[in-house]
Amino acid sequence: MLESLGVRDWSMRLTVPPYRLGEALVPAAWGWALLVVSVTFWKIWEIPARLPDINEVATTHLFFFFPVSLALFFLLSWIRQYYDDEQAHPGPRPFVRWRATVGIWMLALLHPVSCALYPAVFNLDDRTVDEISLAVGTMRVGMSRAEVEQRIIELNASLPVSMQTDREQHRRRQEAVARYLSEKDPVVRRRLWPDLSRATLVFIPWGAKPGEEPEPTAREQIFLRRTRASSDIGVDKIRVRYTPAFTVDEITYSSNRQLTMEREPCTVHLKVPVPPAVSFPYPCPR
Repeated sequence: MLESLGVRDWSMRLTVPPYRLGEALVPAAWGWALLVVSVTFWKIWEIPARLPDINEVATTHLFFFFPVSLALFFLLSWIRQYYDDEQAHPGPRPFVRWRATVGIWMLALLHPVSCALYPAVFNLDDRTVDEISLAVGTMRVGMSRAEVEQRIIELNASLPVSMQTDREQHRRRQEAVARYLSEKDPVVRRRLWPDLSRATLVFIPWGAKPGEEPEPTAREQIFLRRTRASSDIGVDKIRVRYTPAFTVDEITYSSNRQLTMEREPCTVHLKVPVPPAVSFPYPCPR
């Protein structure tokens, strides 16, 4: 039946001689490797001022680059093995053997090296956790609420910025948080809150419940930093508890990191003052 439909004729027409395939695959493999390197390390000169999003790099490699590279790898291996049998296939080779060998090894090593190098050296998540932990570690018990808010403004200005982030827009978000925290008029604050609450990648004061505007006289203050506007994955949280005199009693920095992709568990990275016999980070208590 398939033959009556012409499938066999089409398959015969699409058959490519191995030597033709070999002539095309070697430059194609080198060109593909160059493309993968270019895309992977695009704008690398902006590091460390701006860092790549590891999830995006890994996703691009896993679902796009790697399948194509794997196909090229097997085709080049087959072509090289096909022409290694000189008795069965005498005559000139369609390409220099070492070029195919180097192309195969480049494709085999390119993705593991790239995917291992980025998390080890340019990990935006780890760098962000380190910066926040360092900033929270400089806060002390007894600080005033105004001092804490000023530290948060400074932290927003010093956090690593993703290479996928518009720098000008990020700066405007920092300024919006600073304006909100310095504003004393509750009417003006209420008008600023809706736009501010949708911002990402900066610490924003939140109420006790998600999406709730903070109460200026509350004894507990929560600052959230999100990587997405509508997701609870990739959230950094700084919780500040005050004494009746509105001086710092305790500060806790915890996060639900984007790389874990877990919605429930979180990890405490730092507490001020540090509890006795505690190693950081440790899972948040249920």
